[in-house]
Amino acid sequence: MKWPWRRKQMSEPRLIHAADTISRTLDLSEEEQVAALQREGFDEAEAYRLATLLPIAFSRPVLEDLGVQHFDPEISAYDVDGTLVRAEPMRQPEYAGGLRLARRHRKIGVMDHEVYKRVCGSSADIDAASRALNEGADLVGATVSSALASVKVAGHLIR
Repeated sequence: MKWPWRRKQMSEPRLIHAADTISRTLDLSEEEQVAALQREGFDEAEAYRLATLLPIAFSRPVLEDLGVQHFDPEISAYDVDGTLVRAEPMRQPEYAGGLRLARRHRKIGVMDHEVYKRVCGSSADIDAASRALNEGADLVGATVSSALASVKVAGHLIR
């Protein structure tokens, strides 16, 4: 019997393949990244979620190491019609799997570290933390909340 609240997990090899693709296409537009992921066998919804959520997932262990202790349990994005959409990152297979992969990689090195650093470094959360640290802020005990800039991903978030 399948439980309706249980989501299909994305395998580690598929996540690593997606990270490789994202790493190679970071200088392209979101649409071009999604198209590249789709050419690699990911469906449209997976491709949008991977392009927007994998950098966030990869950044979490780094932020934790910097002292961040709390993460908003929801992410938000505006849909094309301007409606605010909220979803739990842990309900997104790409995020949940990406977070597991990032934690495993940081412990035992399961993927190309240059790919990991490139994808992780593309996260807006890492950029914000870096700016805060450069301004002398202390991140110990901090809370991070993520908002997605893409309007196209909102329709693909699992709620």
